[in-house]
Order: sequence, then structure tokens, then C-alpha cells
Amino acid sequence: MSNKKPINELHTNLLGKIFFTVLGAWLIGKVVNTKIRGSENQVRAIGNALLASRRFQDELNNPGASVESVMHKLGVKNMSASEFERVFGVRWPL
Repeated sequence: MSNKKPINELHTNLLGKIFFTVLGAWLIGKVVNTKIRGSENQVRAIGNALLASRRFQDELNNPGASVESVMHKLGVKNMSASEFERVFGVRWPL
């Protein structure tokens, strides 16, 4: 049995809420100036998940997108979300 809480049970402290708000703003195209610190694996997991999420959103908004291109971007996003979950022990929230 896993100790991981489902995302709807995850209680995030104020710093975590600010962090994910900033990341969410970046995801929808807002200019965000922030630094991420952590181990190489942590920074890579966050970076990969962010980029994959952004590229997926961009593809969804692309009028010329095909079902195949959207599904490909979704697959990459899901893989990077799994990497994030493996590194941090919580689901990727975006």
C-alpha cells in the first residue's frame, strides 16, 4: 500500500501554494521570473514537467493540431508527470 496521498488530499503550505501559482501563471503564458533550487534530479523533474505541460497546452490551442499530435504531447506530459511523482512523492498538479 502506498503512503502517497491523492492530490485532492495533499495539503500544501503557503510556500508550495505560491510556487504552484507561479508555475501555473507561466504555464498559461504569463512572464514569470523565478529561480528553482534543488538537487539536479528535482530541478530536472520540475523543468521537464513544466515544459511538457506547456507544450501540451500549446498543442491543445493550436488550430492546426491533429489528434495524433495532441496525444503525443499528452503522452510526453504524462511521462514527465510520472518522473515528477517519482522524485517528489506527489502527483504533478498541472
